[in-house]
Amino acid sequence: MKQKLILTLMVISFLTISLVGQSIKIGVGGGYTALGGDNSFTAEDVLNLNSGMHYGGKLIVGLPLLPIQFTANVFQNSLSSDVTLVGEKFTTETSFLSIGLGAEFTLIPGPVQPYLAAELLFTSFGDATINDITFSESESKTGVGFGAGLYFKLLPIIDLDLSAHYNMNTLLSDGDALNSTHIRLNVLFSIL
Repeated sequence: MKQKLILTLMVISFLTISLVGQSIKIGVGGGYTALGGDNSFTAEDVLNLNSGMHYGGKLIVGLPLLPIQFTANVFQNSLSSDVTLVGEKFTTETSFLSIGLGAEFTLIPGPVQPYLAAELLFTSFGDATINDITFSESESKTGVGFGAGLYFKLLPIIDLDLSAHYNMNTLLSDGDALNSTHIRLNVLFSIL
């Protein structure tokens, strides 16, 4: 209940800010996901998942004359692994959808803009399977993420956003910890 209330308040705040915002950018992107921690094929960690690709989108609302921008992003992370153990092949698969609401602080204005980012994460984990047998049901967690990146202005209405993020996907929830590192490239289009 508390998570739904926080999410609702953040969405209302984000929409209110976007109504008075002077610049709005929206885009798509993708990149590489690496999971943190020990991912060896053991009884404790049978998934053996350590990396995969992700794809999704990003929305940015900039405030006039301020070096801060509010962001929302959604990225689908697909992870799979093939391991042969005692002559038998095991295929493990899972995915998680990560939704982030946060802010970016621009360090230097100009055609190349470095920034720092922080966000609140809502992560929905899909079913985990080994050889198409489900052994872990889907669940949702809350966490935080931090990042840094660069905006490159290609054209007056098109920007490239190259960034690196470290997410503690389950920090604000009970249960097992899942940390992930993401390198991504977004292509953003100015719509206002």
